[in-house]
Amino acid sequence: MRAQYQKVALSNGATLVMERNSHFRSCSVGVWVKVGSGAEPRSLNGVSHFLEHMVFKGTAKRGSLEVATVLESLGGDLNAFTDREVTCYHATVLSEHLPIALDVLSDLTLNPTFPKEELALEKKVLLQELLMIEESPDDKIYDLFFRNIWKDQPLGQSVIGSKRTIESFNRKTAVKFFEQYYHPKNMVISIAGNFEEEKVIADCEKLFSAKGRKWEPISIKQKTKYIPVHKKATVPTDQLHLIVGFDGLSIHDPAKFDSVVLNFYLGGGMSSRLFQEIREKAGLAYTVDCDFIPFTGNGVCAIYLALKPNSLSRCVEILSREIAQVAKHPISSKTLEMVKNQIKGSVILSSESTETRQESLGRNEISFGRRITIEEIVREIDKVSAESIQRVAQRLFVPEKESVITLSRVKPKKGKVSLFV
Repeated sequence: MRAQYQKVALSNGATLVMERNSHFRSCSVGVWVKVGSGAEPRSLNGVSHFLEHMVFKGTAKRGSLEVATVLESLGGDLNAFTDREVTCYHATVLSEHLPIALDVLSDLTLNPTFPKEELALEKKVLLQELLMIEESPDDKIYDLFFRNIWKDQPLGQSVIGSKRTIESFNRKTAVKFFEQYYHPKNMVISIAGNFEEEKVIADCEKLFSAKGRKWEPISIKQKTKYIPVHKKATVPTDQLHLIVGFDGLSIHDPAKFDSVVLNFYLGGGMSSRLFQEIREKAGLAYTVDCDFIPFTGNGVCAIYLALKPNSLSRCVEILSREIAQVAKHPISSKTLEMVKNQIKGSVILSSESTETRQESLGRNEISFGRRITIEEIVREIDKVSAESIQRVAQRLFVPEKESVITLSRVKPKKGKVSLFV
């Protein structure tokens, strides 16, 4: 049975997107707030993430313990995440428990109390999380990468913030930020699984009401300028961590599906070109990743390796060769077909998860204002040609847009680390 999709503009201002499939026994629901670290002033960097933590510390209906246990006691899951453009609160439960999940999520996003006694404790937790990131080179290098390519721009800020900003947050900070952004008119509710549409609409109309609360739309659109950078940083680690990055494509770019196929060809799993050449054939690195990360107005391409310091020169040689090859010559029809099948299989298999479908519904509504079906994605992937992949590679992999970040115990001795020297 095909999933039944419905989009409803609720009278409370929220947008509800639903995809019903009677074959599932579960439901996943997400409440998406259209704000993230990319909208924060520098003095409040990390406040979106701080707020995400604090709403779990108590609401008008529930204390922090009940928030933590109410869905878990039913076998469900409740969680949240913050990124650069959105904050999402999400739950997965058995279908019969969907009304409770909606009640909890509406409570978190509309009725938090921000108890003063919890503020100091949660700031300690956030500082521990910050230390964990600082002591994890694979996380730290990405923070360095974003901070440098988008220097002094909100999108380049760390999602978690800094020790200084975290310590500065107080209840007034939380309440003010909450009142600015946490309103149904700034939310998308996405639901996937087995449920009764009319009951869900009625529940969301009631639960996500914000009567009496005034709210003015806040524009957070910002044009972000990519700044190529070459930087060597030191940390106490035995491995050398490397990111080679380039200015990328936004989620609205007409060539975005070509870039998806190129990304999978270069670094999409064990069969990818870079994994095979660097890890399997040369044995130079354990971690070989390639990420094309799209945002609303821009994007980045980031190739990440974790390797022995004395393997850097050889790894850079291989990267240089492979990047030049894909830009100069179309990939073979056999390879293209294999990569396309890999992507289509991955998309179709993931669609059998209510959590994945819910996230897809929420993100697509925020980004495009509509659902993008599995069939549409498959059609777009099928349209990609070897020549269109080559054109994207030529567009991305240019010397003047190259950024290179290294993170190691001792800075590499060779001068400028680059794929183009």
